[in-house]
Amino acid sequence: MKSVFSSHPQVELIGVADRIQSMLAELPRQEARVAQYMLLNIDDLVFQNGASIARKAGASEVTVSRLLRRLGYRGMAGLKRELRAMHAEGNLGLDADDGTENLDDTLRHALDGELKALVSVFSQTSDPRWSRAVRIVTGANRVFVTGFQSVRGLAEDLARRLALMRDDVRFFAAHDGMLGEWVGDDGTTRGRRRDCVIIVDVIPYALEAPLVADMSREAGRQLVVLTDELCHWAQARTDLVFHAPSRNGMAIESTVALTSLANLLVDAVARRNPARTDRRLKRWQTMTRKLNVF
Repeated sequence: MKSVFSSHPQVELIGVADRIQSMLAELPRQEARVAQYMLLNIDDLVFQNGASIARKAGASEVTVSRLLRRLGYRGMAGLKRELRAMHAEGNLGLDADDGTENLDDTLRHALDGELKALVSVFSQTSDPRWSRAVRIVTGANRVFVTGFQSVRGLAEDLARRLALMRDDVRFFAAHDGMLGEWVGDDGTTRGRRRDCVIIVDVIPYALEAPLVADMSREAGRQLVVLTDELCHWAQARTDLVFHAPSRNGMAIESTVALTSLANLLVDAVARRNPARTDRRLKRWQTMTRKLNVF
């Protein structure tokens, strides 16, 4: 695994990524939005222009230009020169002896895209925002998880796994349950500990996702969003937005990176209190053995 990742172009482009990452926390909101998009799509930037980046990041071309100047580049031309130079120096393919030499071009491109996406997801765990999200999910009064359309099942799986690591985790579907879970509840029912809502959403974005997010904030619930690289609605509602690249050239967007992001969140919550996690898992195993389900 290490050899595959170390030959990956996104790892080789660490100079540009480091420059953006080092300034991310200090950027104005709109520039930070563009910077986050650039980090998550760094290998594609050489094929884009200021207008396409602005459109995909949900910002203006002026914002893109301002960010490039702040980063020290003379427009997109300056950024592309550095990206091309770093591409030229890097190893741009998978290893010849890694078992992928017989893949056709489509699958090879898809595999390369999945590896890029996984590198991107794992790199986000070093962001201070990730640590804050883990603390919130671990310490919340209750955790509500929801997901829509094609990723509803992924959200349900996240809720089940997370429930093994802490109490009071519940999957909810706004339309199915009509938000009965929140009737008469302001999200702060136990002292100062607040509820947390985790929203999983991808293209095509569910119309109810921003509505649920707004209702959560109005009730004082803390909000974490797991989404894809083009999400246009979440950043305006919380800074705890984590992106899983999904475009790898296959017929439909991939959920590999999003699944990995969910798994990383469950693991991080478990590691916050290893002794408690160990006790919970032992009790769970004892109960499931009595059911003869394994």
